[in-house]
Amino acid sequence: MECARDLEPIAERALRAAAMESVGLYLFDDEGRFERGIILGMPDAFVKAYEISGIPIDPVLAQVRQRGTPTSTVTCLGDRWSSSELYRRVSGRFGLKGFATLPLYNSTRLAGVLYLGSMTDASFARLTTNGLCEMSVHATSVSTELLTLPRRHPRLSPRQDAVARLAAQGLANREIAEELGTGEAAVRKHLKALNHIFGTSNRTAMAAVWREGLL
Repeated sequence: MECARDLEPIAERALRAAAMESVGLYLFDDEGRFERGIILGMPDAFVKAYEISGIPIDPVLAQVRQRGTPTSTVTCLGDRWSSSELYRRVSGRFGLKGFATLPLYNSTRLAGVLYLGSMTDASFARLTTNGLCEMSVHATSVSTELLTLPRRHPRLSPRQDAVARLAAQGLANREIAEELGTGEAAVRKHLKALNHIFGTSNRTAMAAVWREGLL
């Protein structure tokens, strides 16, 4: 799953506001699948383990999807959390005591989730029903901020869309590479793929088709 760097400032603000030890921000595609996201405050090994093994067995996430309301390891599982498959295979290995999962909405559509993770007894004590009510304000704030992100073409990956956006703004390959922290060869590869996807033969035509298809 691609790490969405455009979500990082939003996740950082949510982490500071919530005063928890870690945060995860993930967006869903139109089919409800995890599309892209980011986790802050946890090691890369945790991120990989959760995205590969954790998401399919996450009972808290499953409850949020089913009910559409904020849930935590405490309210969902209680004392059964430490014996759950997710705790044994992922969370417990990295010292994550528990977490809250807050739904993010775009109008009436469940557009993603905000995770707020606990590594201490003090923050763990906030994963109650009352704590979830207090944390819900952070999900509302994040949902509002997400509406300010640039619209994305539905046929493209986040990185392809970023290349198309910068090319449409008139940036040269070298400038696009610098902006995205990659090499010019990678940019040329993406531009070739974009022309193939859109059935165009140059960046001007590609940019025009990209603009027409923005969400």
